[in-house]
Amino acid sequence: MPKVLAISSQVSCGHVGLSAIVPALQALQQQIIALPTILLSNHPGHAHVSDSRVEPALLTKMLTALDKNGWLEDVANILTGYCPTVEHVLYAREAITLTKLRAPNATVICDPIIGDEAEGIYIDQAAAEAIQRELVPVADILLPNTFELGWLSGISLSSTAATVAAARDLPASTTIVTSVPWADNHIANLHVTSETATAAVCELLEHVPKGTGDFFSAVFAHDRDVGLATARTRTLIEHSLGRDHLSIAAASQAWLKVAPAETVAV
Repeated sequence: MPKVLAISSQVSCGHVGLSAIVPALQALQQQIIALPTILLSNHPGHAHVSDSRVEPALLTKMLTALDKNGWLEDVANILTGYCPTVEHVLYAREAITLTKLRAPNATVICDPIIGDEAEGIYIDQAAAEAIQRELVPVADILLPNTFELGWLSGISLSSTAATVAAARDLPASTTIVTSVPWADNHIANLHVTSETATAAVCELLEHVPKGTGDFFSAVFAHDRDVGLATARTRTLIEHSLGRDHLSIAAASQAWLKVAPAETVAV
């Protein structure tokens, strides 16, 4: 059974960060090692929230114990997400280095959670710069949204061609650009390599519960298929509209069985 080492935020109520990644991958029959960078009562978008960052020193002790138990040796994927401080970014880099020593073939997948179009950069600026410096260069697969891609590449994303060029400017062999604006109230997820670029397109929906990006990163880590990951995410959204949180478990029989979305060359 494939094993994923995932580093991100965790909430007590709702499905964002690890609280989306873990149930998604468990439904896909994957083993998870989950290391939380911050604990929150719920997503900060709600009226009230309480949180506490997990000290990197504790996370290092946890990683050491996991290593001594021999549980890093069969990791297939390392997935990094929300890292609120420079120290958490450096911890994630440490976890990648150690895990790659134990499992040299592990794929490093970095979701560079830095910001979005609505808010701009919503983590500490120094942490964002550390992600660019420490995590982006070691990633085999990057999963930026359009704001993050523009910020990381320094390229203005004025067209689809510019978005593809910006994705190819990053060092990863594969970049998946999420939530790219498309024609007629649609959005696309682009799969870009040095040689190819394809888009999986779906209708843009409003009032979607938080956590779809985390869910997408999890299912893409498993599927490695932008069409299938897009279809799974779209189906989950359809079953979650009008709810406070994503219906990952309740809708699992729907999103697990969905066919891949059609992809087009761009």
